[in-house]
Amino acid sequence: MGETMQVVGHKEGLDVMERADPLFLLIGLPTIPVMLILGKMIRWEDYVLRLWRKYSNKLQILNSIFPGIGCPVPRIPAEANPLADHVSATRILCGALVFPTIATIVGKLMFSSVNSNLQRTILGGIAFVAIKGAFKVYFKQQQYLRQAHRKILNYPEQEEA
Repeated sequence: MGETMQVVGHKEGLDVMERADPLFLLIGLPTIPVMLILGKMIRWEDYVLRLWRKYSNKLQILNSIFPGIGCPVPRIPAEANPLADHVSATRILCGALVFPTIATIVGKLMFSSVNSNLQRTILGGIAFVAIKGAFKVYFKQQQYLRQAHRKILNYPEQEEA
């Protein structure tokens, strides 16, 4: 209920909930936080990163924007297992529940010309997810390149007996 009022505004939210079917409110409103949590758990950045690594040498525009992306790497670092990357449940829960607030703020800052509160919030949410995802993809790619170019120096070689 709080998310609805926050996203569409207090007056419009009350009006929508008064006109809505009680069964819809009983089933629909509790699914909002559940869907936000499930959406937070989707790791779409990893799929974009895999596509980036696979096709970056074919897309010359990426090479001009991000130098060193299309170059062959001396070695391929071990991929981190996505299941081993344990993000705490509280972080997922808090991030998902604060998402409507962030979407509202980003929508007001970036899309102030849009009149509808709902449209502004949806655009703000999409913009926030896209910008945050782009930063995460870029950061992970830079980590990958750093690990790929890592060299072991002064490694003592074993003498044969």
